[in-house]
Amino acid sequence: MMTSYKKIYPLIFALGLTAGCVSLDEKPEGLLAPENFYKTSSDFETAVTGIYHPLFQGYDGFDYDFPFIAEAGAEDIHTIIKRWKGIEALNANVGSFDEITTPLWKISYASIANANLVIGNLPNAQSVSADKKAEFEGQAKFLRALSYFNLTRWFGEVPLITYENQTKTESVVQSSVSDIYALIVKDLKDAETKLPVTFSEKGRATQGAAKALLAKVYLTMAGWPLNQNDKYTLARDKAKEVMDMNVYQLEPNFADLWLVKNKLSNKEFIFALQGVSNGGHISASHFHLATRPWDGGEGGWGDFETDKRFFAMFPEGPRKDASFHTQLRDGTSWEKSDYGQPYIAKYRDGGAPCGPNDVCNGSDGDFCAPLLRFADVLMIYAEAANQAEGSPSAAALAAINKVRKRAGLADLPAGLSKDAFDKAVLDERNWELAFEHNRWFDLVRRNLLVSTMKGWYPDVNDNRKLLPKPSTELILIKGLTQNPGY
Repeated sequence: MMTSYKKIYPLIFALGLTAGCVSLDEKPEGLLAPENFYKTSSDFETAVTGIYHPLFQGYDGFDYDFPFIAEAGAEDIHTIIKRWKGIEALNANVGSFDEITTPLWKISYASIANANLVIGNLPNAQSVSADKKAEFEGQAKFLRALSYFNLTRWFGEVPLITYENQTKTESVVQSSVSDIYALIVKDLKDAETKLPVTFSEKGRATQGAAKALLAKVYLTMAGWPLNQNDKYTLARDKAKEVMDMNVYQLEPNFADLWLVKNKLSNKEFIFALQGVSNGGHISASHFHLATRPWDGGEGGWGDFETDKRFFAMFPEGPRKDASFHTQLRDGTSWEKSDYGQPYIAKYRDGGAPCGPNDVCNGSDGDFCAPLLRFADVLMIYAEAANQAEGSPSAAALAAINKVRKRAGLADLPAGLSKDAFDKAVLDERNWELAFEHNRWFDLVRRNLLVSTMKGWYPDVNDNRKLLPKPSTELILIKGLTQNPGY
């Protein structure tokens, strides 16, 4: 990776936007030196798109690897893929899992490097208006914060690369988790003041996205490894700011969230990586095939399914019906399928024009990977308010009960203790956000990983709160050390 910083520095992806969304099917048009670029608004438009692009990188970005790595150590994801088995069992070891961890590392730093170039070159762009500069900088800082947030949650202490030190690869060392979070918070605070409330193009980071991600960052900082309890107050207040924007709302019918026609327009998705195919192939809708059975006339890959224990735990109701795929296209029930596990339903309509029961190429058509949605914000508010105030307030109850009502569940009653309400909120996050790359992170930040997963994976221990850093990076970056236990 040491040489990768140097390679990325003089290059950007020359990509355009199509039909109001980040286009995923275009190829780089050329290699552009910074001294000949970063002049016009059009240049920066292209450069900002280049920050989004690595996050869709083949099978290694948010289209496939990223979300499932964040779930494979928790209850909700099960896999038949041999290379994933160690992570699924929270028994990953260095070297043998480089195939998985190296793309996480490189793709994140590719996006960071492209963000750094936008941030560093904007001050000298005299022909770009102040308003456009603010938009470009806000998007770049939001996306840089997002990548560092993921990196430090996966790997702990990692190199903190900014525009100022991006070419000084010989002196790269890993930074403390607190320093990494300091940059994340600073970037998101800057982003929320510079980004507009809405964009005409879908798929771009907005003011609400920056606020929502910052609320989630504060919630994480309140837990392991920083354990900064004062951040619960900040998480509560920032989530409330998103709620008070009156821009976002719950989709009335949970199942409708996962229809392509609604994914690109609903008011619940605060930030989602979105792409359009222009009638052709895009490489970023692998969710559809990866979570679809290959047997029973389905035509999917069957890479990831859920676990029947998790299915049994899940509360009955319309949310469960929309989250799990239990009957295959030919009428076979999940119990009689080849793997004997329920399948994931949330991404079945991800490959439009395929319907939920059509056999098709799941990589054709529009695609949307939701990363932040309003239900998450409501639950962040409820959890943080309870922790900050010492008991569940009426406002915290109202927030969580909105999510429960849509799921067909009874309201949580008033008078619950702090601990009882806390458990109820964490359980609700597990059900509501199932398969959406949240549960493992929740278990880690709340120090619940071992106690929760011991019955599933007896060898789990506290070292499994982090993934092993890629062995190639340990060789290339002299200031990088491996995480404990690997």
